[in-house]
Amino acid sequence: MRPAHPWFRASKSAWYVELDGKQIRLGKHPTTAPPPKRSEKTGLWNPPPGILDEFHRRMAADRATLPVRGKLTVAQVCDLFLDYSHKHHAADTYQTYRHFLQKFCDAHGRLTAADVRPIHVTRWLDNHPSWKGGRRHAVMAVKRAYAWADVQGVLSPNPVKHIRPDPRGRRTRVLTKDEQAQILAAVKDQPFRDFVLALTETGCRPSEVARVTAAHFKADLGVWVLDEHKTSRITGRPRVVFLTPEMADLSRRLAEEFPEGPLFRGPRGKRPFTRNGIRCRFRRLRKTLPHLAHFVAYNYRHSYASRALVNQVPVAEVAALLGHVDTGMVSRVYGHLADQFGHLRVAARKAAG
Repeated sequence: MRPAHPWFRASKSAWYVELDGKQIRLGKHPTTAPPPKRSEKTGLWNPPPGILDEFHRRMAADRATLPVRGKLTVAQVCDLFLDYSHKHHAADTYQTYRHFLQKFCDAHGRLTAADVRPIHVTRWLDNHPSWKGGRRHAVMAVKRAYAWADVQGVLSPNPVKHIRPDPRGRRTRVLTKDEQAQILAAVKDQPFRDFVLALTETGCRPSEVARVTAAHFKADLGVWVLDEHKTSRITGRPRVVFLTPEMADLSRRLAEEFPEGPLFRGPRGKRPFTRNGIRCRFRRLRKTLPHLAHFVAYNYRHSYASRALVNQVPVAEVAALLGHVDTGMVSRVYGHLADQFGHLRVAARKAAG
């Protein structure tokens, strides 16, 4: 990655980048992507994901012959790492790295990689006060790129090795049935209602619901079978999502409507729900329902797990429904039973006989 950024040429409706004084064409602007525009704050363009992928591939190829270690820049380290990440990590993981590392290179890409100090990262984070929980992901992206470069022998010692990311926050917000009903009632279009219903009924991660296709739906078994998922590299097996009768009927209807591609799509039925699209929809819902504070899409997964435990579903079975390999994550993160005072009062009475 380098401080030079993809730019748009309106006369050809295409994206370019300049390498060694030559303008390299990255591709046509996708018809389904938002219109190209420049940021008033930074002056940089907003290339769509496919163009950014080609940009980073070109940058990594341009660095096939590495410069001497003392002249390796931050941008070069990030380009090389992103090329590796694109080939070896899940798409969501790669996109997270790409987002934050591009921001870091916009700020410090011209610096020699070995000259970066923790203060550079700290000030970079402070310049983005809106990130909040994203601060941890930003720090981890920079640390991961530098750690990879260290292991690959292109940068040693690692100057950001001892940076401490912010403590991981837990989404302790559990949505009650009444709150979930209010949120669903506030959704005006049927496609997003279907998406929110899927979060409620399955306990899936939002990214898993967004990726479900007709091929994943096994109507005879009443399940979704996802070969690629967040923990597939750890578990070595597909994620099986067991569907309620309502979700099986919904999946059947959507599979007939969309036999190819994702089942859950935006109101126009063309594009799937993206991570940013989901985030924006829930942000608007929070404005519509100000009395329901701090809920996000992922709270549905936590609410699903908590509700199952309160309903006395065994921990091992809850872990299996969520796709975990053991019960540790459910007990440590998803339980929230300390907040379920009514449930604990009943448990206390049972314990006392």
